[in-house]
Amino acid sequence: MSRNLPSIDRRIIELLLKPENVTFCVQSLRDQYIEQYDINPVHKAPLRRFIYERVRKLIKAQFVEKDSEIKSRGQKYHVSSMLIEADLDTDEDDFVSWLQRTHPQTSNESVTHDASQSNSEENRQAAKAPADSYTVLEKKLNEAQSRFLESLGEVEAFQQLMRDHPELNNSLSIDYRSAHERSSRLLGHVSALEKAISRLSGS
Repeated sequence: MSRNLPSIDRRIIELLLKPENVTFCVQSLRDQYIEQYDINPVHKAPLRRFIYERVRKLIKAQFVEKDSEIKSRGQKYHVSSMLIEADLDTDEDDFVSWLQRTHPQTSNESVTHDASQSNSEENRQAAKAPADSYTVLEKKLNEAQSRFLESLGEVEAFQQLMRDHPELNNSLSIDYRSAHERSSRLLGHVSALEKAISRLSGS
């Protein structure tokens, strides 16, 4: 089993090596990161995503294990003893550098916390963004759920017709399969949107 760490922000590794984080959730790491490294709280949402993606890399490399109890919010993870023995010489940018690279419009002053800027228009807009995203995702979810239920009704209708009229099985089978595939795709859309809303709610 490899003991080579994937490229991970060293600050996240340092947090995970704290005894109190042997069992952790992404939200707790995010809050510790904000406090310890003086990150402006308006960047909670991208910081949570940044940490979550690094935790997934650590899970894949078997340095972190996902708890067997699956939760939509507050999912627990466990740090493997392998992490203690790993080489911590990682070369990934920290969150501030990552945010400035992926969101070049974000100035350095707005990434780190500055109490004098807390009432600025920029910070108000940044804080408002997650709420706006939530509203958009909720609307998309409602539409996807509506289309899924409509498609599911079509599948059930074909099933009933084929049971009641076996002579139509051959002629309706293609339509039935098409409706079933469409229903499966829409269910995938619903599931993805539910997960996105769950992630945003946890930000």
